[in-house]
Amino acid sequence: MAGDGEEAGQLAGKRRFDLLLLDLKMPRVDGFELLERLRERAASRLPVIVLSGSSLMADRARADALGAIEYVHKALDFEEFRHELKTALGRRGFC
Repeated sequence: MAGDGEEAGQLAGKRRFDLLLLDLKMPRVDGFELLERLRERAASRLPVIVLSGSSLMADRARADALGAIEYVHKALDFEEFRHELKTALGRRGFC
């Protein structure tokens, strides 16, 4: 787990991960910028699921264009969010 986008990028460059759960709103480096950085490096094959409170189609389209494999809306209801995340992970074979 990283405290901000800069730290997440550093960790992704040093370790091998099976999956990255990425929030778009982070300090120092936001999720979109981190996705751009990851796609420019060897970490480009790292599957990324974006987690966001934004339901804007433009954000979803941008995340998709940057290589995110899923976009999960962080619902206000935790059980709904948990269900959406579990569904997204299941579609991709992670659970």
